[in-house]
Amino acid sequence: MVEDPQSVFLEPLWYFADPSKRLYWLHLVGSAVFAGCYFWLKRSDRTEWTALRQVCELRYWWNTSTRIDYALLFFNAILKAGLFIPLLGGQLAVAIATARFIHFNIAETPYLAAWPVVVSVVFTLTAFVFDDLTRFLTHFAMHRCDFLWRFHRLHHSATTLTPFTVFRTHPVESLINYLRSILSLGMISGIFIWMFGPQLQVWDILGVNALGFALTLAGSNLRHSQIPLNFGWWECILVSPAQHQIHHSKNHGHGNLGSYLSVWDGLVGTRIHGGLARALEYGLENAAQTVTRGPQTGQQADSDGLGGLMVEKQLIGASRAIKAAL
Repeated sequence: MVEDPQSVFLEPLWYFADPSKRLYWLHLVGSAVFAGCYFWLKRSDRTEWTALRQVCELRYWWNTSTRIDYALLFFNAILKAGLFIPLLGGQLAVAIATARFIHFNIAETPYLAAWPVVVSVVFTLTAFVFDDLTRFLTHFAMHRCDFLWRFHRLHHSATTLTPFTVFRTHPVESLINYLRSILSLGMISGIFIWMFGPQLQVWDILGVNALGFALTLAGSNLRHSQIPLNFGWWECILVSPAQHQIHHSKNHGHGNLGSYLSVWDGLVGTRIHGGLARALEYGLENAAQTVTRGPQTGQQADSDGLGGLMVEKQLIGASRAIKAAL
């Protein structure tokens, strides 16, 4: 059943109170703490303070690029709540269907006996790693498949990175991401329900996978920002804000495709160290830039990249109209 239209439209305003969203207030506080630590460590280098001054300026938060972010934040939220969820269902439906399919077509539920705490920890870890792997594979495909890049390029057209840029996705990409999420987590949940029964519980923090919550708290909002925080040797395991900023750079071939774990990038050769995040320029080289092939190759123009381009042009026009009205 479709929710009340007004509540659907206003849903993004509640993201600050939703622990499952990156804009959750505690995640913002966590990123602010990490940013503070970064500037404290760099306090003797005055060139690093340029990023802090930029963040404090109104034009950093309100410009042609960010207005598109805000518009897509609301538009995609309306699509998800008003269309995707009512028509496609959610993770629970996939989990039940998976458990039933295995039970009736492969083998009956074994109801394995194990210490509940161990089962919960293993399930939490498995769900997190598998979800992160599917995020990486989807993102990898977005950069290697010409058809998918036509939609994903809208996200990379951002010339200013703020925490709201994470919502800058083409509606088709939003649908793909939603399907990926409910299928990956639903399937893993279904398999564990089949093995251990319906009493299975994930190790969570405020209702969110504990590992995902902790890593989001650890500065994830700085990924789309001007603050090049890197994790040093930890970047062999975890994706740092600086690494994702390099992913958005015009000049680094869009490596660092991972979401939380950088091990996937290490396996396919797309990992770039966050220490290279200096004086980055964001956006695309031209209006119809085509699919990227990796950090060691350049990009070429393709006049067929119309999927994301058309939406972007419409949003730029709407953005300018909003600016004129104000």
